[in-house]
Amino acid sequence: MLRHPDAATLILGLVIGLGVCAPLLGGGRLFLLDWTVGPHDAIATPAALGLNGGLTTGIGGSVIFAILNNVFGSASTWLPMLAFFPIATVGAGRLAGRSRWSRCAAGTLYAVNPFVFNRLFVGHFALLIGYALLPFAVKAAIRSLSSRGLRWCVPALWWAGLTSLSPHFAWIYGLVVLGVAIVAVSTKQHPLRRVTGWFATCVGAFALMSTYIILPNGSTNLSTQIGSVSLNLYRTNGDPHLGLFANVLALYGFWRTGPGPELPKDVIIGWPFIMFAILVIVGVGAWYALRRIPVKGEATDSTSETEGESTTGQSLGPTTTSIAVDETVNQSNAVDQRRLAILLVFVGVAGYFLALGNQGPTGGLFLWAYDHVPFFSIMREPQKFLMLLALAYAILFGWGVERLSQVDVSPTKVGAAATAALIGVVLPLGYCATIFDGLAGQVTSSPLPPAYQRADALMGTGTGNILVLPWHIYMEYPFTSGRVIANVGPTSFRRNVISGDNVQADDVQTQSTSPRSAYLQQLFLNGSKTNNFGALVAPLGVRYVVLSKAVDWPAYSWLNHQKDLKLVLDDQSLEVWRNVAYRGVGQRVTKLTSVSGIAGLLSLAKLNELGAGAVVRSESAPGVATSVPGVTSSPASTTLPSVRQLSPVAYRISSGTPGWVTVDTTYQRGWSFDGHAAKATAEGTVLVRVGAQGGVLEYTPWRLVRLGYIISAGTFVALALVLIVEPRRRKRTRVRVR
Repeated sequence: MLRHPDAATLILGLVIGLGVCAPLLGGGRLFLLDWTVGPHDAIATPAALGLNGGLTTGIGGSVIFAILNNVFGSASTWLPMLAFFPIATVGAGRLAGRSRWSRCAAGTLYAVNPFVFNRLFVGHFALLIGYALLPFAVKAAIRSLSSRGLRWCVPALWWAGLTSLSPHFAWIYGLVVLGVAIVAVSTKQHPLRRVTGWFATCVGAFALMSTYIILPNGSTNLSTQIGSVSLNLYRTNGDPHLGLFANVLALYGFWRTGPGPELPKDVIIGWPFIMFAILVIVGVGAWYALRRIPVKGEATDSTSETEGESTTGQSLGPTTTSIAVDETVNQSNAVDQRRLAILLVFVGVAGYFLALGNQGPTGGLFLWAYDHVPFFSIMREPQKFLMLLALAYAILFGWGVERLSQVDVSPTKVGAAATAALIGVVLPLGYCATIFDGLAGQVTSSPLPPAYQRADALMGTGTGNILVLPWHIYMEYPFTSGRVIANVGPTSFRRNVISGDNVQADDVQTQSTSPRSAYLQQLFLNGSKTNNFGALVAPLGVRYVVLSKAVDWPAYSWLNHQKDLKLVLDDQSLEVWRNVAYRGVGQRVTKLTSVSGIAGLLSLAKLNELGAGAVVRSESAPGVATSVPGVTSSPASTTLPSVRQLSPVAYRISSGTPGWVTVDTTYQRGWSFDGHAAKATAEGTVLVRVGAQGGVLEYTPWRLVRLGYIISAGTFVALALVLIVEPRRRKRTRVRVR
């Protein structure tokens, strides 16, 4: 096993991973900026059901991580970080091929660089796992073009799999597929007709497997704004001294500059010189590969031959001088390496300019695509394209290290090995040295305070939501030593949680389009002037209010003065109130009032004249009841229809006297009852007209989501089975012929 060509890169990846994750092993949970996995991370999230504005992206990653959480508990929060390194080193090593030093050098630079450092700090683990798998997917795309027609779908399977982890791979790996086609045509590797057929097959199969993303799009309103504000907020950053272009060339440029992290370039003196040395070696590798100059002892092509064997069938040894000794590498092998080099240059250059976003010489083209190309707005943070440049760097760097290690700096094998180790492993590790020991102590595990478990046990499960305060997406917690992380509430309790969706970055307070969130924020602003907060949030289905004692929690002291909130838990970590005004998931409306907006709604609340189901009407004066088209008041009745939740996307409303009923689910376009579209209340909930027979309120986009899952999963499984069964069938056929 140790003689296998992947053994060295696997061991190297494990050593690096353990060096990075050492402070996390055996500790509590790992909480990061965008990575807060508590003990109750749901497998079927609202996003998976299309309730996040029809965005069903990233479902694969969320399901996998939720399953890991249920199986491994707190260890599942740092296992993805540990697993990333061996996957990345082996993947880059396999794509680089050739000697073990070539593989180790490529794997080291690919797994340890500033792009990875930043993504580890913020907790983009789904993106990083996709990044680690990207070299395998690239190799699969190159091989499939020269394979039988049935294997043309292999890149589409990789494409769909990566996109299920993070939607950004729809464009990132799509650029790789396009690059393979362009290189094949430009080098006359295959006829144009074959390349066109292969490309169309890949795109078509990927589109079928992405039906679950495509179908719900446009069937409801997005929960967040996407436009120029987002593009400016997530713009790639430049270095204060070297500017934008050099910063991106050095694999930096992440949009978020603080608070934290302390980047390697903030600590390592002379880091530009280290990067320059790496770029020189990358240039050496590209120069020899593009000129088809074979490396001494080059043993295998990364696209055609069996891994771990040379053209003479000899096993690869541990050093460049003990790899296969065949001095005459066949010409087809050199040509394939050149095509791979051309592909790497193409995706690297394209990734660099796309990572600049709407800046630089291609900024206008990026902006046009952002505004007009469907789904391209998912790349509102363009720096993610930089992973393509990192891939090109890594492979070409590995080839350059192999070339330089053959320079006669020493007559001994030890000298050649030392040269390769110094420039191939030590150099990239030195460029990003602060990645070890939990990013130089910036990332540590944190046990979730026991009060959260006590609160969860107290509130239990069932109907009714939990309103988690303070109202922030990101905040500092005492148990994370002040490190800013995403709100822990949604994954810390079993009940459905309502928590902050205000991004609060730079000058942008929020990008949410939710009327419920706008209503709540107005309530918070007026909290000290109200004494019936429980009644005001009861239409939202709020049964409990949880206040974490973090950041600005004293600003919510007015919760103690509400007549309809009862304090049931007070701990040094949090407080819990029970809402005595809660009446269930749905309420019968006995009076409908039109108001000018949330301000008018609050005015009526002060006068205790607010009937459930108030409808926002911009042209009316605050507090003045007016007729609303299609809405009429209903008399009180002792026969009140009850509302029962069947699932997050369906509610059963029992029979009773006809009238209007509100349901505590958040309003989105697509809620329908008996074929009629639901209306939005001023509080941001759903309002429907119910007949005497009752019926079912359903979120109709779920039908498209469900159909998309069936088509996507069916296509994926069918193609995978064909690719598994077909080689076995051909093998049996050959045996019978013999």
